[in-house]
Amino acid sequence: MSHMATNWAVEQRGLKPATKVVLWHLADRHNKDFGCFPSQALLADDCEMSRSSINNHLNILEERGLIRRIQVRNERTFQQENTRYLLAFEKGFEPKIRVGENGGNPPNPRPEFGHGNEPDAVSRSEAEPCPDLSDSRVQNLDTNPVREPGREPVNEREGVREGAEGEKTDTVTRETWKRRFKKAHRDWPTYLTDSEVTAEVEWFKLSEEDRLKAAELSSVYVSEGAKLGRKKFCAFAVYLGEKRWERLSPQATKIADGKRETAAPFGKNWGALRLSVLMGEPDGVPPRLTAVEERLCADGKYDRDELMRGKWARCGWPKVNMMQDDAMHRHKGRKVDAVAERLGADFVQVPVGSDGWKAWQELHEERGWPWFEGDLGRVEWVYFPASPDAPDSYASPLEAVRAAMARFETEHAALTQKDAAE
Repeated sequence: MSHMATNWAVEQRGLKPATKVVLWHLADRHNKDFGCFPSQALLADDCEMSRSSINNHLNILEERGLIRRIQVRNERTFQQENTRYLLAFEKGFEPKIRVGENGGNPPNPRPEFGHGNEPDAVSRSEAEPCPDLSDSRVQNLDTNPVREPGREPVNEREGVREGAEGEKTDTVTRETWKRRFKKAHRDWPTYLTDSEVTAEVEWFKLSEEDRLKAAELSSVYVSEGAKLGRKKFCAFAVYLGEKRWERLSPQATKIADGKRETAAPFGKNWGALRLSVLMGEPDGVPPRLTAVEERLCADGKYDRDELMRGKWARCGWPKVNMMQDDAMHRHKGRKVDAVAERLGADFVQVPVGSDGWKAWQELHEERGWPWFEGDLGRVEWVYFPASPDAPDSYASPLEAVRAAMARFETEHAALTQKDAAE
């Protein structure tokens, strides 16, 4: 992945949330040395959308001048390979030229394929798509981008192909493990200074069972170390190679080993988990101002601190931003631990748009935390901590909200210290 690419993607404004998700995952697949060329199947799996939906969002991004698709063919077989995606922040990037503008290419890729800009057929055959491949080559405008639980589960092992020497190679499964590795690695304290290649080698040396344990217990290992006052952590490759999660006490792992309930979006436990994450230090890519923004600040047209607070809110807590995006657009909840369940018991409904809602928004702005962007649709309320006393006993809704947050922080500290003692 490229931090520059993901940081650039997060800063893009004016896109619909689903389109921005596609842009972010493209940026996440970008490599500063080799470029960006994920398969459509991989991109659809990353974004949890159908391939036809992915193509629609790619069309929007290309029309906006944020990406450009380059069709790649095998010079010997003339078969189509993975599309190369150029991102607008890359040096020498040129947006796609419309028909009539300097004699450029057509404004859209062929709808049958949804790949690069070349109008010719991929092979030397006719340009008609094959009916037998209609699910993968012809657009199927699926209006539901989320995999429905009632459907057949996705078989991650069905993508078996012949290897270089004829052996069977389960590439889909290996890609899945790579994604799980990247997600676990991003949350590790030494991520920015680690060698990703070395860590990945250690990851694939482990058995599948050990990989699951390593990923699940990595946050517990870091949390326990922080409680013990540890300032420095080993590299992720060392954690994997030495199986350091096995050093954790049974008490430390009991929450991770126990059954975790999936909290409904915007509900009590979901809200408790969200605030618990926000109370920690920001762990996203540190934002910076663009050259244009620096000039505007120097001219006094923008306040630098205000701009940076907004950027930190968008970039500093990627877990919370993803929680909110999943809840708002995919109705997807999160698994919560026992601490979040106990804290969430005292949460109350806050109607969207009410004085209490505006007060919670103001508190988030004070602390530089991300708030809910866009329309929440049919969501009528979101759960937040209750204030210690009756709301009308406070001078203002904001004072009531501050008191509620102070009590939440006190209870959170007490519960986490109790768990550590046990």
